[in-house]
Amino acid sequence: MPFAEVTRMDERRRFVLRVEAGAGMSAACREFGITRRTGRKWVNRARDSGIAGMAELSRAPKRVGNRTPLEVERALLECRSRHAPEWGAKKLVPLVKVETGIEIPLRTADRILKRYGCVHAREPVRETIRFEREEPNQLWQMDFKGIPKSTPYGPFTVLDDAHRFCLRFVPLADRTTETVFSVLWDLFGDYGLPLEILCDNGDCWGPAGYRGPTKLEVLLMLLGVKTTHGRISHPQTQGKVERFHGTARLELGPRLVQPTIEDAKGVYREFANRYNWVRPHEALGFATPGSLYRPSPRKRPDRLPEHDVPEGAVSRAVDHCGRFSFDGIHYRAGKGLAGRRIVIKNDELGPRIHFAGFDLAYLWEA
Repeated sequence: MPFAEVTRMDERRRFVLRVEAGAGMSAACREFGITRRTGRKWVNRARDSGIAGMAELSRAPKRVGNRTPLEVERALLECRSRHAPEWGAKKLVPLVKVETGIEIPLRTADRILKRYGCVHAREPVRETIRFEREEPNQLWQMDFKGIPKSTPYGPFTVLDDAHRFCLRFVPLADRTTETVFSVLWDLFGDYGLPLEILCDNGDCWGPAGYRGPTKLEVLLMLLGVKTTHGRISHPQTQGKVERFHGTARLELGPRLVQPTIEDAKGVYREFANRYNWVRPHEALGFATPGSLYRPSPRKRPDRLPEHDVPEGAVSRAVDHCGRFSFDGIHYRAGKGLAGRRIVIKNDELGPRIHFAGFDLAYLWEA
């Protein structure tokens, strides 16, 4: 696990928490190497917008004296709309000069197009996904803790994202869909259903390059639970569960690895109870996760629901290889859907696969 990256804003939040916890302003400022004026500024900002909402204020000037005149911007944008929306500054600048006589520097034209959202990167860029949630059960994180392969079990963790409440920390004999879902099923019975579960791209919940939902994801869909995957090779996406594992490794030490799975159950249960109800958490204002967490109002059904295909809907059966046929063409829905029926609906981009109320791949992606 890589070292956690600490930003300047993280340090400012730690400073505010230290002051709010009772440390004197002068002592806290000396500890963090800042002036009292700076310290008061961040404490006041935290009290106005909350610690979670603290952010640097924009230093951009309210007025820009040398901004390009609006008629020049309008000439460039109108030229683009008349010709081709995919054209960039290199093509549009000479055209504007020919059509209007207006000369625009190439870099200026490029900035104008970018400012109006008219220029896109050649390579697709994944937008940053914010996984932080404000309320319990909006997002759970789950992962296996890495330990020596010779150990007869693997530590499995499920953590609530909002308040870091440890919902489960148990040793499992294997990582199969059946074993993991059995734990989740009991967990849903104890705490209700989350809206979403975040996990990585390995094991039974969707390895990198896997086409279509896995069997575990399909079972969660039937319960109305969305599955989200972190970016490949970016464990920091699951920072809370990774941090929990780091705390377990630090506080349990050699006790993390036990000779038998039964021995591990007792050790892990004791640690989870201490983590939830005894250990103050700095990010929670030194409250315990258990004092803030509340079970989900979405109760688990007594048995797993079936996927009911609406009357009149266009549906297809998925074979044991995860394939189905539509308009004489074979498509791949994924082996996780083998033996089930999927619904095909026309979306704005064409026919799309749907299952249990979730939007899956378009046919041109399958």
